[in-house]
Amino acid sequence: MLKNAIPSELFLGAIKRGYLAESQKTREVTCSAIWDHVVFECLRSRNGFITMFDWDESKAKNVNRIGTIQECIERGLVPGLRVMANGGRLYVEAV
Repeated sequence: MLKNAIPSELFLGAIKRGYLAESQKTREVTCSAIWDHVVFECLRSRNGFITMFDWDESKAKNVNRIGTIQECIERGLVPGLRVMANGGRLYVEAV
């Protein structure tokens, strides 16, 4: 994700929905678990990945979307969530 990129509300909403779904299953929600839910949302609609990530102008061939989720939360773009560390493991929690 480029430093000046502003993610779409669709992507930020998918992060929030992914967190809510995972938080009902487990205490420590990871960015990779949230990514699974974002992928599921993309797969449910035609051109889902294109629609979800049309805001990202990065030219990179391989984009670390789990890192993008983490960065969005750390930058405060997903209200109510923050990234925390438990030893060497990062997880997401509600504020």
